[in-house]
Amino acid sequence: MQDCLEANFSKMLGNFHLDVSLHLGEEIGVLFGPSGAGKSQTLNVLAGLVKPDRGKINLRRRILYDSASSTFLKPAARKIGLVFQELALFPHLSAIENVAYGLKGPNKWRLAQKWLDKMRLEGLYERMPHQLSGGQKQRVALARALAPKPDLLLLDEPFSALEGPMRRALRRELKNLFLEIRIPILYVTHDVEDVCSLATKVFLIRDGSITAAIDANKLWDPQCQENVWHSLGWGTLVQGEIITEEGNHWLSWPGGKLKLLQPTGPAKGKVTVFIPPDHVKLLYPDLPVDPELRPNVMEGKIIERIEMNHLVRLYIHSAGIEWHTEHPKDSYSTLNLHEGQNVSFSIKPSMIYVLTQECDPPR
Repeated sequence: MQDCLEANFSKMLGNFHLDVSLHLGEEIGVLFGPSGAGKSQTLNVLAGLVKPDRGKINLRRRILYDSASSTFLKPAARKIGLVFQELALFPHLSAIENVAYGLKGPNKWRLAQKWLDKMRLEGLYERMPHQLSGGQKQRVALARALAPKPDLLLLDEPFSALEGPMRRALRRELKNLFLEIRIPILYVTHDVEDVCSLATKVFLIRDGSITAAIDANKLWDPQCQENVWHSLGWGTLVQGEIITEEGNHWLSWPGGKLKLLQPTGPAKGKVTVFIPPDHVKLLYPDLPVDPELRPNVMEGKIIERIEMNHLVRLYIHSAGIEWHTEHPKDSYSTLNLHEGQNVSFSIKPSMIYVLTQECDPPR
């Protein structure tokens, strides 16, 4: 597959060094990594909202940025559609006015209506943003980004605020839309389900750098999968066996049992599960535990505490496993977290992702 987007650039953002090398064809690329890894900053540079210090960015053989020749195209000249997590719809404009904004020519209203129809928003043309549901707002934002026929679509966690069923429905719609428009899409997320359901190629990003670019089908190769997930350098992998008791699904592993939701992968047998670090929740000893967290409460000891920018990383040893958790610096401040401290923690069943049927142990 020929590359449509070729980006190699670096940028100092305060004390944070963004150093990105990324090549994307006509496919859905998912930029996947923890909070603070540089995902959104990468999109901002590609969109022209932030100027790199050095490097080069080409899109369909057009030079968007080249430090050697002092070339820097402004955002409006780049032919890039961008949908932010916050959507940024104009609150004083209707749905069709939002989509038509920025379009030119006598057919702009017909084109705006066409894209709203394509996004299944027939009859909602005159609705104001506050009259739309979260899913409808997302569809308007996508229609606005795609109506000018961009050469690249950038999506910054666009579905993160939506509930599960709506989120899954919009992911399916985005995949179907890609088959029609056939432009490269770069989708930022730290949600494993987004990776599973959307990606053709996965870019793993950590501390401002792309650490790996992987064809999505290789993520589920039992021979190499654990090495792929470990290459993230974050998150926790647990091996065990799925069992069912009284209609509930559990991961039975040497350290005990973890309650699962209905698995999206194998429903029984030996598996490996993945737990993102920002979904390992520390518990306050004097406060009641959220009912959703109660089945998976564990005890452990902090063996390492790392501060980086606005995040704190903890490695907690429990039942023979190092559990990785990340949280903002201002979270859990009253717990006075330090190395050697005993803590209680838990994971919601919905945040435990079943990866494969069988894997070799991590090395």
